[in-house]
Amino acid sequence: MQPTELGTRGTSWSPETRLYSDGVVIGTEGAPLVVPPHSGLRRLPGTGYLDPDSGALPGAAVPTADEIEGARELLAATELPGRGTPYQAMAEEALVDIGVLTFPNGAVVAAGSPYWRYVWPRDAGYMAAALTVCGLPEAAYAQLAYVAAMQEKDGTWQARYLPDGSRGVPDDRGLQLDGIGWTLWATWLWAGVSGGAVETLAPMVRAAVDAALAALDPSTGLPRASQDFWEMDLDEATLGSAAPLLLGLRAGRELLPLLGGPGDAELGRRAAAGADRLATALADGFGAHGYTRRISGAGGRDASVAFLLPPFAPAGDGVEAAWRAAVEATTVGNGGVRPGEEWTDLVTGWTPQVSLHALTAASIGDTALAHRLLSWLDLRRTTLGALPEKVTDAGRPSAVAPLGLTGATVLLALAALDGRPLPLPAR
Repeated sequence: MQPTELGTRGTSWSPETRLYSDGVVIGTEGAPLVVPPHSGLRRLPGTGYLDPDSGALPGAAVPTADEIEGARELLAATELPGRGTPYQAMAEEALVDIGVLTFPNGAVVAAGSPYWRYVWPRDAGYMAAALTVCGLPEAAYAQLAYVAAMQEKDGTWQARYLPDGSRGVPDDRGLQLDGIGWTLWATWLWAGVSGGAVETLAPMVRAAVDAALAALDPSTGLPRASQDFWEMDLDEATLGSAAPLLLGLRAGRELLPLLGGPGDAELGRRAAAGADRLATALADGFGAHGYTRRISGAGGRDASVAFLLPPFAPAGDGVEAAWRAAVEATTVGNGGVRPGEEWTDLVTGWTPQVSLHALTAASIGDTALAHRLLSWLDLRRTTLGALPEKVTDAGRPSAVAPLGLTGATVLLALAALDGRPLPLPAR
């Protein structure tokens, strides 16, 4: 199968009906290897290894009996969310997939297919958070350390990086401010179970907090224009960048006292003040339009209003109502959701947004909605059990599979349903 058939064609602006892969398995060099769609290949249960009885795949690792046993023992020893529930199989596959998408050097790619085979700080933050919740802090640290090593001199991050450790980027889409927030948040969650080992990431934390503060306009308190998870250029601030930056400043403020270096206390005070200004600007600016995606109010709502609710922030006035309105306005015919009201594809369900809304619902106690969305995802996995990026109008999985971001968010949502909600950074 040619690489183009594994996922380099198509755009985000027209309905996608092709499935690029059934999943991933561990390759001979420890990197993820894409399983072609409709191949009938399987993995050895409880592992990321190809089951040789299901067929051959060039480049697939051939594990020893000890490696198979070790993988299964590791999975069994995790604090797997959803264990003992109807979602256990989905949770197990999602956690194994995150492991397969992680290179030996700690680089975790969004998916195994070409064009997605890069490290997005946004996606990596969610996957590190999921590993932390699953009781795998060492694996989470490896992912965070890789992202830290990619950090730009000004404390920001590019949209995505190559997984080879070179600090190279695959294109010129440039900086994305939300990576600051998601990286600081994931680091703060990890630090809560790491016993104070966050000192090893201290330079990254300080530079990221400085970068978050530098991104805020002194007069408005809002961040400069930046691509967010839509990865589109706009000339105004979006909630998809501003809300993660608020989360990052709050998480960074709580991380800095753990570092104990000269100047950390003062930087913590600046982070607190910046978070307060940004929170006020968010409420006054975006709140005036019902928490629409753009500060101008144009374009309608999108999924980023969820970033202002648990587990990311305590709900402010009107935020939950705005989130529910966003879910309703973006629900498509197949039962999934599209990223936002101005997203032009009106029929495709996007699993990152479905899983995000499931996480929000579980975190605020709306278990009925959380179960509906998680069941929807569970029923639309590939034959290899992977969570895809998209679901067609007809309800079939499409595009890349697995998408690590979706799997990570599902695990976080299941943890909340288990009675293990994520902690909230203090206001």
